[in-house]
Amino acid sequence: MADELILRAEPREVHGKKVKRLRREGLVPGVVYGPVVSNTVSVSVNRREFERFFSRNGHSTIVSLEWEGGKQPVLVREVQIDPVTRNPLHVDFFAPNMRVVLRQFVPVVLQHAGEHEGVLQTILTEVEVEALPANLPHQIDVDISSLVSVGDAIHVSDVTLPADVTVITAPEELIASLVAEAVEEEPEEVEEEEGAEGEGEDAAAEGESSDSESEAENA
Repeated sequence: MADELILRAEPREVHGKKVKRLRREGLVPGVVYGPVVSNTVSVSVNRREFERFFSRNGHSTIVSLEWEGGKQPVLVREVQIDPVTRNPLHVDFFAPNMRVVLRQFVPVVLQHAGEHEGVLQTILTEVEVEALPANLPHQIDVDISSLVSVGDAIHVSDVTLPADVTVITAPEELIASLVAEAVEEEPEEVEEEEGAEGEGEDAAAEGESSDSESEAENA
């Protein structure tokens, strides 16, 4: 495999609640499974090395996972994240058959945004494709320099991919478009009814008259 990516791992015999110790040591527990692996393999990887790899390559890049006594091309299938620290807690590595076409979601990255009207609205962040595992793109770059006026749009059908990659997402699906900016309506001023004011003044006058009459009677 050209430009082979390698991620080091260690066989793991610690399971259950005991994996907390591994995390304190800077390791992330994980498993390797798939059609070419007869039994699930428990491993651990260095947290910083894994975070560096995952931030650059994501879910759709084949990496050669190597551990003592084993080596396997894998994809990162799932990562459990701590909701507070945002550190990875567990990794599922999927070992595909490298000779069988695989269906996978690949992230979309918008490129070359220029001056434009309105607001850029992103609809799709991933596109589903089929390819041999080694041919899966790391990401799909979408040139949006043609989006200039409100109403302009980019669809899945506008994306060009290598011949060995087949798009599964429907071609009419919208990836991004320019929409008009929302205009906030000013609240209408409510005019006070003159009649209500007059009635209030009349009532106040009547009240003052009644008080005066009472005072006079008491006197």
